[in-house]
Formats: sequence, C-alpha cells, structure tokens
Amino acid sequence: MFIAEDFNQFKALFINKMQAMLSDDELGAFILVLANSLQDDTSRERLMEALKQKGSALEQGYHQCSLKATDDDLAVFRQLLGQDIRALPLWQTRQSGGWEITLNVLRALRPTRSSAQILTSIRQTFDADRFHFNKAFLKPEILWQAIYRGVSLKVLYNKFPFSHYHLLIVIAAEKNQPQYLTRMAHDFIFELAQDVVKNIPGFAIGYNSLAAGASVNHLHCQGFVRAAPLPVEKTQWSHNGGNRDYPVNCLTADTRAQSWQLIERCQQANQPFNCLFRNGKVYLLPRVFQGAVALPAWLKGCGWLDLCGVITVSDKQVFDVINESAITQGLSLLEME
Repeated sequence: MFIAEDFNQFKALFINKMQAMLSDDELGAFILVLANSLQDDTSRERLMEALKQKGSALEQGYHQCSLKATDDDLAVFRQLLGQDIRALPLWQTRQSGGWEITLNVLRALRPTRSSAQILTSIRQTFDADRFHFNKAFLKPEILWQAIYRGVSLKVLYNKFPFSHYHLLIVIAAEKNQPQYLTRMAHDFIFELAQDVVKNIPGFAIGYNSLAAGASVNHLHCQGFVRAAPLPVEKTQWSHNGGNRDYPVNCLTADTRAQSWQLIERCQQANQPFNCLFRNGKVYLLPRVFQGAVALPAWLKGCGWLDLCGVITVSDKQVFDVINESAITQGLSLLEME
C-alpha cells in the first residue's frame, strides 16, 4: 500500500500529520502547513486555529532569536510578519481558452534553488553540501516512508505546493542519486502512477529534469491528486489525435518501454524535459534550457505543471489579466527550434 488505502484515508492522514507537526519553535513546519492549508476550505478550517496559535508563538521566538530555522525559512517568515494569515486567500483558479490560471500567493515566497540557475547540462553530480531531501531538518516534513515494491521511498509534503495534495516522492533517498532518471527509476514511476490511481482516484506524477524547473538535484518526482484532465491531456491537441498543435512539442507514450525510449533519447541528447505520468500514459515535453530565452515574469521557473497548461501566479493583478493568447505565446517560447 502506498500511503493509504483510499482517498478519504489519504486526505485525513495528509491533514492530521500537518496539524501534528506544528510546534512553538519549528518555523519550517509552520510555513509548510500554512502554504498547504490554502489549497481548499477543508484544509484551512482544520488547520487555521492551530496556525494562529503557533504563529504568535513563533513571532515571539523570532524576536527572541530562539527559533529552529534555516536561513530560507527565516527569509520567508520575515515576509509574513505582521500579516493576518486568516486573510490570505485560498487558491483561485480560472479558465482562459484551453488554459488554467491559478492564484497561489504563498508560492511567491519559495526559494528558487536550482530552478533559477543557468545550466548547460541536465546532469550534475549529487552535492551533499547543497539542499537535498536527507537533511535532518526535513524530518518533520515527511508524510510517509516505507519500502514499496522493493524500493525505499521517502514521501514529503511540498513546502510550497502548486497542485492539490502535492507530494515530493524521493526514490532511494539513501543512495544520494542526482535528478537524472535511470531505467529502474523510470519504470518504478510509471508503475507507481498506474498502481496508486486504483486506490486514490486522480493520482498522477510530474517530473522535471534539471534545467527544466527542477529545484533540487536529488532524485525525486512529484505526486498530486486531480481527477480532471490537465490541459495537455485534452483531445483537441494533435498529440491526442485532435487538430490543434500544442505550443510546445509534446510526445506521448502508452507503454513503459516506449516511455523510457523517449526519455532516454532526451537524456542522451542533453535535452531538458518535463513529464506527466498518468495511469499508463506519459506526456513528454522537451523544451529549451531554463534561462535560455527571455520569458514573461509569470512563467519564469516553469516546470511540469506549467508545461501541462496550468499557470501558477502569485500576483492578483496578473491573475486577473493574463489570457489565452499570452499563455500560448509564453509557452511557445519554450519550444525547441
């Protein structure tokens, strides 16, 4: 069993473990719970009272310099000081043509790490001195860990989520592997997406290569729960048999072997890419290296969800005015020549 027997059990565990991780001196946990609480009414109602109480204690600890916190967390908390967290808006989503735009105000506070680097290779040696998922301070952020189908998994909450029930799934974390797919890891991800959706409807997996939005060079993928198809999955696009061309080249695979063949071709060619694994089907989106072209501010740091047609913004004015044409043009800048 991966995490839970069904969605109701998964959802209860997801919220209960967040509530339990809150404390008077763990600043990172507070930021994580706050960001995740804004994804829907249920999460906010369950967590807001505890967040208010712990927020007051943490603010006092901050002024007394007694908090357990990384530099990243302190930088985020400084931006939250003085704000009424009860006034922070829930995620809002609207449609524009075939695209979706989501307003997620706390996403703006996320440290960029590798997703802002100008890279010329999608493979880098794992560096234990940089941020990775075995850091001791991340232990409270682990939702679940176990051996699943012979592979050790560490599943963490995403501290700054941008999809519902957003998970970081670290594969064999103890091996300290870089963010570069092996055949074993690929096959495992493909099968995991097929397995889990049977118990948790809507479960799927996203993957960013380095130089394509990955912010951590430690082998991982991203789980989420969404029953509705993403824009890239819609039948209007030529890669799904429709008559419209997607703004970025999109390759599809219906078997594990075919998927690996496409991905390995990208890796051998040093080609950045984003992936969606959804119940036996894979969408592969080769794209230009991050930083290689000038992008609109709302598209910088884009990864698998953006390439799949859901644009996450943190500014209400941008959310209100961005439209189908702007998104189509922005995504087309990522197309390989």
